Amino acid sequence: MLTVCLHEGRDAVLSAINGAGADVASTAFQRLSWLKALFADLLPGAGAQPIVVDVRNADGGLILMLPLIATHEQGLSVLRVPSFGVSDYGGPILGPAAGVSGDIWSAIKRALRPHDLIVLENMPRDIQGRANPLVAAPGTFPSEHHRNALTLPGTVDEFLRALGKKYRKEVERCGRLLAERGEPAFSRAATPDAIAAAYAVLEQQQAERRHEAGGDYLLERPAYSRFYKTLLANGLADGSAHIFTLSAGGEIGACLLGITNGGTFKLLRISTAGGDWKRISPGRLVVVEAMRYFVPRGIRRFDMGIGDYPFKQGFGIEPEALVTLEAALTAKAWPRLAMSRTRRRLRNIEPLRRAVRRLKGHAPG
Repeated sequence: MLTVCLHEGRDAVLSAINGAGADVASTAFQRLSWLKALFADLLPGAGAQPIVVDVRNADGGLILMLPLIATHEQGLSVLRVPSFGVSDYGGPILGPAAGVSGDIWSAIKRALRPHDLIVLENMPRDIQGRANPLVAAPGTFPSEHHRNALTLPGTVDEFLRALGKKYRKEVERCGRLLAERGEPAFSRAATPDAIAAAYAVLEQQQAERRHEAGGDYLLERPAYSRFYKTLLANGLADGSAHIFTLSAGGEIGACLLGITNGGTFKLLRISTAGGDWKRISPGRLVVVEAMRYFVPRGIRRFDMGIGDYPFKQGFGIEPEALVTLEAALTAKAWPRLAMSRTRRRLRNIEPLRRAVRRLKGHAPG
């Protein structure tokens, strides 16, 4: 028999997750440290209510916890992954009893029926080696995005050699160009002052690149800036958040911000200087140096997230499929769900997809 209870409100949700114990598995975006920063800085302006679903077996063993936020959208109460535009993956926190049999999804849906619709975007099929039971629920479909990740079985030099002579030579060439600018230095900011200085450079570099491209940049908004600063400050104590700089001749050419979760480093933000720094490819170099930092420390998996940026392809990433779950909890959500399914079917019609790409300028006419 399964027992399902809900914890509602920021303090109750964080307290429940904190009490789950050490033997749990989650993506980096359901970790307590991530959610604390998210709820502190991004929740207040979102008009959302945090909820966590707690599912246990007959003996009280934890099967899973599912962090959610409840929002009001077009007359519906909608449950979503706590993301606010910064979390790549959704999904449950899996407990020691996660392999239990039983209709977990039906039990969760019954508990959530005061709400109308649930949408769990970009769930991995496996979470830290444990099977995610929600990917088999009715209403799942392949996500538009995939996870870009790679694992280094040996040294970084062995990894670069395996990418081929051309790529390795290009990395070496960029390293020589970096040295021509002055003494190269790769550093992890390890004090509050160093973190603040590195983050200021990252923000400035990213803003300059985005302004060149035009358009609004979500992460420049004050609440998002506070969020990443909170994440870095909290991560200084437990070693879960990192910001690196790559410099030469006293000038910073690239910054890299990310978080660690188990044996994985998750890249969150990367910035590069403009001008003649571009010919050095400092973004690629700062990632390589981060690998050299982490591999001796036992972190061999590097998760570059869901964005398909060109620089990721050169690293030989291994795309991993993600799953989205969308389900009506009440009859009020049926029309919304039907429209969503129709849009997905239309997107899967290849001639229509080609036409859309042409209209957007992504493919020749």
